[in-house]
Amino acid sequence: MTVRKDGSPLRGTLAFTGRLAAMKRAEAFDLVRKHGGTPSRGLSKKTDALVVGGLGWPLLPDGHVSKTLSHAQSSGVPIVSERRFLEWLGRALPCEETRAYSAQQIASLSGLPLEIVHQLALLGLLDPHDGLYPYRDVMAARQFAILFEAGVGLSVITSSLHAIRRWLPEAGLANLKLYPASGDAILVEQLKGRTDKTGQFVLPVDDVPMQPEDNPDALFESAQSAEEAGDPETAQRLYRRVMRMDPDDPAAAFNLGNLLRSTGKKVEAEAAYRAALKADAHFAEAWYNLADLLEAQGRAELAIDSLQRALKADPDYADAMFNLARLLHRHGKLLDAAVYWRRYLALDQTSEWAAHARRALKFCEIKIAHS
Repeated sequence: MTVRKDGSPLRGTLAFTGRLAAMKRAEAFDLVRKHGGTPSRGLSKKTDALVVGGLGWPLLPDGHVSKTLSHAQSSGVPIVSERRFLEWLGRALPCEETRAYSAQQIASLSGLPLEIVHQLALLGLLDPHDGLYPYRDVMAARQFAILFEAGVGLSVITSSLHAIRRWLPEAGLANLKLYPASGDAILVEQLKGRTDKTGQFVLPVDDVPMQPEDNPDALFESAQSAEEAGDPETAQRLYRRVMRMDPDDPAAAFNLGNLLRSTGKKVEAEAAYRAALKADAHFAEAWYNLADLLEAQGRAELAIDSLQRALKADPDYADAMFNLARLLHRHGKLLDAAVYWRRYLALDQTSEWAAHARRALKFCEIKIAHS
């Protein structure tokens, strides 16, 4: 994890995936900004860490990790838990759970043989301390019992959960729902839940399992998969479902806008971008893409306004700065254009775009001097 000059990891660029337990994602984004950092919905070369929400890992319905999590691991981006994120914020963390269940009680409540309970503990799938287990291990043991009854072998369970824990070692099993797919596979889902006033995740008791079609994170991943597979109609349908289920998270609307724009549906794309911005007015990338769409339609003044809003959200957004300078220059607003050419060159002095910016700035300065 990159630590900034003031020692705070929050001053970096943080991407988020999965559902946060302690707060809505918009609140997390605001907190990152207040601490001088940059929140992000996607990974980039600038990403310093990926925060994984505490309501469950971002997993596909078949139990595989999400593309965001896979990409973070393969790119070497540090993956941190929501608990660690809360520590960075200085938020009060929940105390260790009360441990009140013996191995015999775990066996009795779950229906597992006592020797299996001990074996699960030895494998690290249950977590006893001084011979006592927390309530979450009761819930986990019950899930294991269902899997065993369905004919799923212990080796399948352990290998599947081991694969999950490679991505987020700090996480526990209490926020997952496991159920059998076949004798050699299990499915993994995220549980519904709520948080108490300290931000601690509270398990539902005897809750109805969330189905993949009810899970916005699973739908979002499926939409991305459909988009990558060249099935834009399915991707659009799934993104719209996610938007209806979670209108406060702009990610699906933003992706939908990009997809619609790529297929030539400009009016619908604009509506999608504006939906994303309604959910998060500080979404700089959405302002930038909206500006590009507006410029292509000849709506220069609206495009300029959108780029200015992108820079208000992210003052060092170099691409937005370059395009804003170019648009102002093209429409004869040379004084304003010169300001943004200079700002761009303060960020980039070596690329081919910097060479263009220097030529454009020199032109503006000559014209201004002779006006």
